[in-house]
Amino acid sequence: MIFNTWVFGLFAMIGLLVYWSIVPARNRPHALIALGAMFYAYSVPAYLLLIVALATITYTLGHAMLRSDGSQRKRKLFLILGVATIAGTLFFFKYTKFLAATVDQVAGHNILPLPNIVVPLAISFFTFEFVHVLVDIYLRKIVALDLLDFAVFTMFFPTLVAGPIKRFESFAPQVRSIEMPSTQTFLLNAYRVVIGLTKKTVIADSMTLFIQPILLPSDIYGRLDYWVAMFAYAAKIYFDFSGYSDIAIGMSGLLGLRIPENFERPYHAPNIAQFWRRWHMSLSSWIRDYIFIPLGGSRGSRFVTACNLFVAMGIAGLWHGAAWTFVVWGLWHGVGLAVHRSWQLTVVPKVAILRAGGRFVRLASVGTTFAFVVVGWLLFAAPSFPNAYHAFIHLFA
Repeated sequence: MIFNTWVFGLFAMIGLLVYWSIVPARNRPHALIALGAMFYAYSVPAYLLLIVALATITYTLGHAMLRSDGSQRKRKLFLILGVATIAGTLFFFKYTKFLAATVDQVAGHNILPLPNIVVPLAISFFTFEFVHVLVDIYLRKIVALDLLDFAVFTMFFPTLVAGPIKRFESFAPQVRSIEMPSTQTFLLNAYRVVIGLTKKTVIADSMTLFIQPILLPSDIYGRLDYWVAMFAYAAKIYFDFSGYSDIAIGMSGLLGLRIPENFERPYHAPNIAQFWRRWHMSLSSWIRDYIFIPLGGSRGSRFVTACNLFVAMGIAGLWHGAAWTFVVWGLWHGVGLAVHRSWQLTVVPKVAILRAGGRFVRLASVGTTFAFVVVGWLLFAAPSFPNAYHAFIHLFA
């Protein structure tokens, strides 16, 4: 079920009416589980079993870690088993076809048959949330795993489709104390939903007409067409992602719960590191906490730190889609982050005007960062490297 459809609108209105007028306060967590199951089963009902199975594995292994009486060896074994199962499931459904196609391309002929696998709705989101739970239990950041709290966390429908990626330790305490929002709060959250729908349907979707030169490059387009397409796509992807986040945050508020913000004026960021602190914040913080830092973060040499950034951002790119264009887009940002870090450590301390900052420096920084991000979107948007190359050449040649 997608947010910007009449089906979801009907589902949300009826669900809210029943949730607040009929369901007793003590049963609202159960109602959220039921609503989530209906929401998820609408697309491919059989895959509801998948999310239930992975949730059961996560809950069982999480409890096993909590009951392991301090045995670090057992805790690590349960963690590895859980993360491997979850990551393996994600890989099978989302990347098996991608891997087979890559092998065939390298070989020059068909070696592996391309499997006909339907990717489960939102598998990238709920698998990341399950990994977070297991890792934070292992790190003793989560010290209790209540079944009802975890079930609501798993099936909370506003975040199932497009995030934000929740954290259990901030979400779970709200489950047992859900209260009807005040009239003002209810209206503000309803307004947030309307704003999100407007971003998605009015702005983002209307940009589709202008981005055709990137999707289907052709000599019929001139240089201006490609420049318009590049900036149109920058607008489209921002208003699309942030619109979905606004709807999710607003719907959560209407249900009496809070989830994290996901966007904070990212195109105003003065450098690429700040961009990633403002863009899809729940994802970027997940990548930082569960990939970049475990790899060693910035504790090693500049070379090691750069390698950690490349790996983390390459995975972030692959998370967005099963294609090498997404991987290279992630590496593009990895290079940007590594260069920014080196710039901050070696150049800025030696240049007085950069140390002082000021309006001109900030404007130049924001402009440079925006240009870097927008050019990178060519890799994200294009269905293939030849398409991206064709668009790039027509932009600057």
